Amino acid sequence: MSGTKEELVQRIKQLEQENSDLQTLMENVNDHSTALENDLEEKNKEINSLINKMKHYLSPQLYDSIVGGTITADLEYHRKMLTIFFSDIVNFTTITDSIEPEILSDCLNLYLNEMSTLAMNYGGTIDKFIGDGIMIFFGDPTTRGERDDAMACIQMALKMQEKIKSIRAFWNENGVPLNLQVRMGINTGYCTVGNFGSKERMDYTIIGGQVNIASRLESSANPDSVLISESTYTLVKNAVTVTPMAPVNVKGIHYPINTFEVKDIPTEGPQKKKIFEKIGDGFVIDHIIFNPQTTGEDTRTKIEHALRSALSIVSKSGKA
Repeated sequence: MSGTKEELVQRIKQLEQENSDLQTLMENVNDHSTALENDLEEKNKEINSLINKMKHYLSPQLYDSIVGGTITADLEYHRKMLTIFFSDIVNFTTITDSIEPEILSDCLNLYLNEMSTLAMNYGGTIDKFIGDGIMIFFGDPTTRGERDDAMACIQMALKMQEKIKSIRAFWNENGVPLNLQVRMGINTGYCTVGNFGSKERMDYTIIGGQVNIASRLESSANPDSVLISESTYTLVKNAVTVTPMAPVNVKGIHYPINTFEVKDIPTEGPQKKKIFEKIGDGFVIDHIIFNPQTTGEDTRTKIEHALRSALSIVSKSGKA
């Protein structure tokens, strides 16, 4: 072993001091790391809180598109076929003049909350609230196809009218003297959709003549009714029951807009039974079955019997 005893003792003390310094450094690093982890956790909580708050200001589709990166915070827009919905409470100004603001706020917030929930359930993008009015569109940023978008909008509107009945009862119980009645208008057409405004403040919205048509339909609708344009009706005419209404004129549109009031969406009943149906080498006429492979009665007799029965059925149905 090289070195004197004193040198070895001195080296040991030096190593012990270095070890102590490293231990202190490690403890400091651990403390600093823990502090960083705590700071990071707090920042994440703050970010999540802000994100959750942001959800309340955006439609689910728009929120998902922003978070997913499919929509940028740039002043961009494009043309797209959309179905646009407007609604408005009848005589809302009269209602506001007759009750206290606090009561009105509670009643209006309940109404807007219920309508918004239905809009989100049916996949609508809530554009904005205009006082008591609501503007919603279908087809962007996600779409299920022009017909399905239009159909979803009408289904939403009818469900809203149904929901308004229970909201009306709540309003009456809370001192609103007038019945809650809502007009709704729906139109389908090409719109410009995207971010509009300035670099500091922008809105994701739609503009164009088709938006004006939807707004005009809403103001022309009867209380508690849904008025749609011919362009919307053309897409869904095989699925809804309507009553033709008077055409409306829209400023800036050089032709009258044909309109239809939606009555309901009929459910499919049982399929009509076929009088004649071919099955393999045989056939069925109503409940009478002919099969040439069947043994027993003469085939010709069977055919004659079946035809006589068929003629009797047709005669009774007024077709002979």
